[in-house]
Amino acid sequence: MLRTAIAAVLLAAAGGVAADNVETLTERSQEQARAVLDRAVEANGGAEALRDVKVVRLRLQGEVYPRLQMTTPAPPFEGGTFDETLLFDLENNRLRLDQKASGFGFDGDNTVAIAGGAGNAFDNRAKTVTPIPAEQATQQQFIQYHRRLPTLLLRSALDRTNSLRYLGQDEFEGRKHEVVTFVMPDTQQIALYVDAETGLISKYELLFVDSLEGVEASEIVFGDYRKVGDYQVPRRWSNRQLGEDQTRYTVQAQFNPPVTDDSFRVAAAGYQEVQPVPTDLEEKVDRLADGVYVIQNVAGQNQNTLAVGFEEYVVAVEAPGSSDGADAVIKRIHELFPGKPIRYVAMTHHHGDHIGGMRSFIAEGATVVTTAANRPVIEAMAASKQNDRLGRAPRKPGFLLLENGRRVLKDGTRTLELIDIGPNPHAKEMVIAWLPAEKVVFQGDLFFVPNNGAPFGPPQPSTASFAGKLRELGLPFEKIASVHGDTATAAQFREATAAAN
Repeated sequence: MLRTAIAAVLLAAAGGVAADNVETLTERSQEQARAVLDRAVEANGGAEALRDVKVVRLRLQGEVYPRLQMTTPAPPFEGGTFDETLLFDLENNRLRLDQKASGFGFDGDNTVAIAGGAGNAFDNRAKTVTPIPAEQATQQQFIQYHRRLPTLLLRSALDRTNSLRYLGQDEFEGRKHEVVTFVMPDTQQIALYVDAETGLISKYELLFVDSLEGVEASEIVFGDYRKVGDYQVPRRWSNRQLGEDQTRYTVQAQFNPPVTDDSFRVAAAGYQEVQPVPTDLEEKVDRLADGVYVIQNVAGQNQNTLAVGFEEYVVAVEAPGSSDGADAVIKRIHELFPGKPIRYVAMTHHHGDHIGGMRSFIAEGATVVTTAANRPVIEAMAASKQNDRLGRAPRKPGFLLLENGRRVLKDGTRTLELIDIGPNPHAKEMVIAWLPAEKVVFQGDLFFVPNNGAPFGPPQPSTASFAGKLRELGLPFEKIASVHGDTATAAQFREATAAAN
């Protein structure tokens, strides 16, 4: 009798739990997303075919137009070129990536090879090989390449179905789409736009922080699909930000081509092995002279600002990073120069990583020193809606423009010259700071001292142009400080640019 009573109570409790187990919003969202994913999987050959992909060879070729990284701040823009071949062994965690790129003052020729949990990055211009840390060789380096093809994205989504969520319906390029999101193993959250009629992925989105507009969606757009074996492969691949194409590639893909161990080996006779680039650079202040400092790695890793003290004020040269990073730099400046206002903030060029902290200096009350063509970029940045000091207390920026390629700031104690040495292959208007008494040049992106002990390698086009301009100006510099990297001596610069002379 007692056992019967207990069984009855347990049955009633179970029934009560079942009755109260109402499907939650999260559960419904996951269920809807899974249905959309299943349609997309079927449109691309089915789950079994996707699981059967063991090796992918992918070729991307085309042009790049990186936002706020081109030679001019406004159109018409000059594009760069890009050529990538990826051999990706998903079953054995091996890859070989060959990339060649040219444009904006830089030429690149690089190879990455990973196999057996170890890998190397080869710089084929400088003839160096850099070991890839084991934690990156086992996952970090691999996951990003799953985002190269819809086929691999769908495989990843099938492996992460618990993170699937349904966002809703949207229109893209005049067609109805259903939008789902999932989280990849590298924590990137991906939003897939699945064509409601065809089931094909038209694009996916990632969020990024834009220097001018704040948080925005980066759209990776696939188009012109064709059948390759069991799979649907786009023949066009582009990255769009704020409505503008950043890349325009053609796509070629092979599935399960034959490979051997040699497919993932690189012949690198004569290459010099160097240490990996540090990812935890120390925040520090480099004193170049009395009242002249480079504030290093405070705005962010490998992001530097020059601070120059005058009798009654301070001039900051460059505002890299972000508003938060610039706030930290401004705090350091006030510690170095107590009681002195930051009256001016100068910029070397318009690229996003060099002006990302400009809003904080504008909020501080600093006048922006720049060239006429760059003024609209700063005005647009200052007017954008962002959650920072300037957003909470808006103000319009003041400007002091270079005239005839030069602007001199001086008082009884110091002279600072801002000189436009453009056109440079990196930017048509490119400003350097020159301190004649201290014999110091400060520049951005024109010359780098490798912070891992690597040799300089052949000078980049931007560096060769810079060296020519310094000779033309006849500046008797002893040090070259940088927005990115450590300060160099004149001897180091001559060594690095000897081949350009």
